[in-house]
Amino acid sequence: MNYGAINLTRNQFSSRIVRELVGERTIDIFTSLTQSEGQGEGGGIVGVVSFLGSRLVGFLTKAVFGALRWLLRNIWDVVVTLYFEVINFDWNQTDAAIQAQIHSNNVEIAGALGQLSGTGLVWLASIGVATALTVKFPVLAGEVALRLAEEGGEEIRSQLSNFLTVTRNSVTRSVVLGTFLTARRMRAFGLSPVTQQKQPWTIAEAVEEKVESIPVDTIRAFVENFLESVQDAIIEVGYVVSYALDDYYSANRMANQSLLGQERAIRLIPDKRVEGESIVLTGQQAIVQQSVQTAIVAHRFIYNRDVGQVVGQPAEDWVKAGVQRRKLTIVFKSKEQPPWRNPTDEERVKECTYTIPEPKRGLTWSEIKTAANRWVWGKYRATANLENGRQMAVHGATASEAEQKLRELLSLSSLELLTLSVTEERDRNARLKKSPRMMFPAYATLLIRRSTAEMTGRTDLSGENFSEERVRIDLWTSAPPPDLQPLG
Repeated sequence: MNYGAINLTRNQFSSRIVRELVGERTIDIFTSLTQSEGQGEGGGIVGVVSFLGSRLVGFLTKAVFGALRWLLRNIWDVVVTLYFEVINFDWNQTDAAIQAQIHSNNVEIAGALGQLSGTGLVWLASIGVATALTVKFPVLAGEVALRLAEEGGEEIRSQLSNFLTVTRNSVTRSVVLGTFLTARRMRAFGLSPVTQQKQPWTIAEAVEEKVESIPVDTIRAFVENFLESVQDAIIEVGYVVSYALDDYYSANRMANQSLLGQERAIRLIPDKRVEGESIVLTGQQAIVQQSVQTAIVAHRFIYNRDVGQVVGQPAEDWVKAGVQRRKLTIVFKSKEQPPWRNPTDEERVKECTYTIPEPKRGLTWSEIKTAANRWVWGKYRATANLENGRQMAVHGATASEAEQKLRELLSLSSLELLTLSVTEERDRNARLKKSPRMMFPAYATLLIRRSTAEMTGRTDLSGENFSEERVRIDLWTSAPPPDLQPLG
């Protein structure tokens, strides 16, 4: 079978056309990440409302900070526009004339919006048609679409800039006019509505009349040029300060981006067997990379340690029974697999721990998994007295279930069972009531103490020195860990 050659050029790609049309782009990876997670977790109307609420808060926050950045860049333009609007404002014009000017400003904004809409519609439609034709005419139509995107992008961005400028100036004028008209209607500051036309009066004309009334030519020329120079200098100083601040913050932002990299967001799964347990890290690239390494190291460091676990029985029994050379501790959870928390309220699941003293040598993962299979935990307590003076107790929902689970766990021990009794616990406090609950094996830890005369370790009550070795085994998995040898 003969296959024809396929030639691909950059101008044929739709992404290339979109880049030329849009210009500068900002990609918010974290928004996409949180959106996918929000839709996949929680569920129900509560999850949807929570997700939409978080997205709305994020959108409003982004909009507010965007408006503040725009205001910092254009604050002096607004101040200058307000200044000229105030000094050239006719304070004696009628209320109807002020309302007509406000209406004229709104018409000007609508005209700029119509110009932007018309330009954008024609260019976007042309680009869309050319892009669709690339299926039939890939080379020619792709070239045309790229050229349209380049030119159309410039035209649309130009019209958008014009619309924002017109809107800013018109809104500034409307704010001044609306504030003065409202003050008149409320008769504030001694003002009152004006219905009949009066002689126009502006601050600029009043100042000019005062200057013109100076009889001495030299003094009049000095004052006139002094006022004009002060006005021009203040405006220029303001623009210089505004541009300097904008350049400073832009330079700092670019420096931080170049030093620490772009904004990134990743979803880290420390244990690939547990996809439901993940960590979301956001920030600039260099910081995120360091955080990933720290999280992985911390996970590996904690993974093989039973943090907070000391012994599985009262301290007085520990001292009286003496040192245990070998001890197997099995932790059960009320959830079948990690993460060890309830998906609804995010609280940690029920946990119980049982210790098998002097476990048999050469135990395999399958033997431990079989003995530690699921059972229903409850208020009945089965207690066993062992030949070395120790006790072991297991709870169950019924007397027979508690006894059966105790015998299953004792099958892992090399000690002989002397007596066994089952009692029903009656809690005086309602909060301590043991309700029946299904428990699943989570993991097991084998502690081995070896006596050594050469090493100086922890001195036990018997005076001997011991070195400790711990082996942690996951039991929640369906298969044994790779390369796991029988326990020594």
